[in-house]
Amino acid sequence: MGKFQRKTKDERRHEIMDAAKRVFIKKGYRYSTMEDVIANTSLSKGGVYQYYKNTKSIMFDIMKEGNFTRFLKTEDIIGKFSSTKDVFEVMTQIAIAKLFEDIPEKKLYIMFLSEIMYDKETEKLFYKLESEGHNYLIKNLESIPQFSSAKAESKKNVALLYSRIFNGILIIYELLGDKNPFLENQKELHDFIYNLMKKIIS
Repeated sequence: MGKFQRKTKDERRHEIMDAAKRVFIKKGYRYSTMEDVIANTSLSKGGVYQYYKNTKSIMFDIMKEGNFTRFLKTEDIIGKFSSTKDVFEVMTQIAIAKLFEDIPEKKLYIMFLSEIMYDKETEKLFYKLESEGHNYLIKNLESIPQFSSAKAESKKNVALLYSRIFNGILIIYELLGDKNPFLENQKELHDFIYNLMKKIIS
């Protein structure tokens, strides 16, 4: 029989987060409880509560992890377009990749955003995540001279408006079952985002 291996703190935390993702997707974030999450882990109730006191704190960590994952994916996209100096095209490609990516975390993000209407604490958590996301995006785009030469305040304003506009598009895309207007008009969508980025940054 193999020797029992005790999980590290990071492994336990990720087990809880993975269990929460499954529960949130199945039941909906608003209707999920800590008991639901605990039941989907190998940890005891006390073991889970050592890491998280409520579902909101778990969701926040899931969103933070999503921010970093997006940073890495954006680095890959920029790498593919390293030959272009057109920051508008790069930002457009980043937005399109995020929009059409088929991952469960997008649904979780929409669930998280929807809670802002009912809970001010969630809104505060969103602003923290948004600020972190902006810093990641600015770091991503610093390799493009057209962007890196801009003033720091301008970069922040660009990141803010870019993310707010994208969130609006993402919400409609994810909430509605009919995605054909997006899927059948990808060139038009590309041109819309591109021209919008150009207007914002210029």
